[in-house]
Amino acid sequence: MVTCAAPSYLQQQERPETLADLDKHRAINFFSDHSRDVMEWKFIEDGSIVSLRPAGSLLVDNSDILLSCALAGLGIIQATYDAVAPHIASGALEEILPQYPSVSKPVSVMYPDRRYLSPKVSVFIDWFSDILATQIR
Repeated sequence: MVTCAAPSYLQQQERPETLADLDKHRAINFFSDHSRDVMEWKFIEDGSIVSLRPAGSLLVDNSDILLSCALAGLGIIQATYDAVAPHIASGALEEILPQYPSVSKPVSVMYPDRRYLSPKVSVFIDWFSDILATQIR
């Protein structure tokens, strides 16, 4: 996960330097379509996990819309690194608060009872676990 905003947004607002500074900013929050819960933003500060729900007037349930809103300069987002990396590289988005690493989202693999686990599924789970374990972000 990475926290970022468009340069146009950051020109209008003072760049946040601490987690407390997020209170002065507009966030574009993501909510689960299934549970309707607003997703918390999680950071690591001094070795502890800090969970926040920054204030914002926009609430979306689609990652493409989340990204579009950020690119339009409507506020700050927290999104997966893979989704925003090309936009950070191009300068369309800027990472903010890099000194507070974000906590990765958990990933689950669902499969039938282990008693009936096919060798193909077992190999896939091992392969997928290895890929996720080697990811930098």
